[in-house]
Amino acid sequence: MTFKSTKVETIDANKVRITAATSALHGITKPVVLEATFNGGYAVIRGPASRIGFSAHGTLNRSEFGIAYGIPERVRRWASADRVEMRHRAEFTGPPLVVKRSKLQRLS
Repeated sequence: MTFKSTKVETIDANKVRITAATSALHGITKPVVLEATFNGGYAVIRGPASRIGFSAHGTLNRSEFGIAYGIPERVRRWASADRVEMRHRAEFTGPPLVVKRSKLQRLS
């Protein structure tokens, strides 16, 4: 499944709605919506110890992407759900510190 955002809408100060077209789920492209939440973070002089976290969730129906195997029929006792719930969590760290050498250090 490929998820490429096409639109981001602000819900409130810590939440956004991300609309995307999924293009690699069983060869079918359809819009999928995730709601993402900013979970917080902290900055340490913009170095590698800086952190920021997000979580996102959304749902899709497998049948809308041509995946019908195992979806419940009235006469079956076993089945898989058509509706799939997606949950994502991500943490990002700051870039590595770059130490610039002074001219004096370069000459020696």
